[in-house]
Amino acid sequence: MKKLFLPFVVAVLFSGCEDVIDPGLPEADDPIVVDAWLYRKAEPQTISITRANAYFDQNTPQGISGATVNVYDADDLSSPLPFLEEEPGKYVWNPINPSDSFGSVGQTYVLDIELNGDHFNSVSSMNRVPKVDSITWRLEPENAFFDDAYFGEFWARDFAGEGDVYWIKTWKNGEFLSKPHEIFIAYDAGFSEDGNADGLTFIQPIRDAMNPFDQDEDNNFLPPYKDPLCENGLSTLPREELDSAYVEINSITYEAYFFLFQVQLQTNRPGGFGELFSTPLANSNSNIFSDDSDQKIVGFFCTSAVSGLGRKFDCDAVFED
Repeated sequence: MKKLFLPFVVAVLFSGCEDVIDPGLPEADDPIVVDAWLYRKAEPQTISITRANAYFDQNTPQGISGATVNVYDADDLSSPLPFLEEEPGKYVWNPINPSDSFGSVGQTYVLDIELNGDHFNSVSSMNRVPKVDSITWRLEPENAFFDDAYFGEFWARDFAGEGDVYWIKTWKNGEFLSKPHEIFIAYDAGFSEDGNADGLTFIQPIRDAMNPFDQDEDNNFLPPYKDPLCENGLSTLPREELDSAYVEINSITYEAYFFLFQVQLQTNRPGGFGELFSTPLANSNSNIFSDDSDQKIVGFFCTSAVSGLGRKFDCDAVFED
């Protein structure tokens, strides 16, 4: 019996792995999704209103038309900033003058959406944001994980006074780094409230947020930025082949910081066996509320001031101190 027991168990396990499981999830009302993240930039700002899909539905969510969307300065509720529908589910505020930016630092804003007789409301402050002072690169020597490789860093200093929170965004060669593990949020100059990083230069793990960490088809590490191959102080590569980086610091509210933290947990999944021990999937908490208590709504409203800087990775950057 002992000789037969192990093969029997192995056979059962492997046969079980071949079964297709249909969990038979119950039908649920699809919530309304509001993406209302507005930036202090001299460009149009968009609020998206869509209907969420079922969990296994791979189709693009459909936009919801017919809403009346306004944002108010909390100090002047008589003068709305209208967001007009330009395509289904896309509501856009256009600056009167091309140089006009949305919002002002230190102000509080109120979102009001009227849809089919129901009102959705939220409030957000536009907080201060530090300047991105510079972008540099450093050469990391070969180790067990990769060959010699250049890594970028952005440099900025948090304001004195505890409680500033930020969302760090990066574009490499014009492409936004949007993968789940590329969501970087900061509390003061560190990662969390207990980091004791108030008023400091952002710590290195956050400064390194501008580096994409990708692998090739054989799971080999790809250098974040291409070596410009300098000779006599000049790159041997055509300028259009040199990598570039653009880094933004976006001020956010504490509620938005917690929302993005939840997004990290829900989207940066380990997969495979590790999912058994991961945080259960769930919608991230919303700060948008409906007059109709039965109407489910997800999404977020935040107004962000923005500081950004871009740079080409050329030989000037390589030979900098």
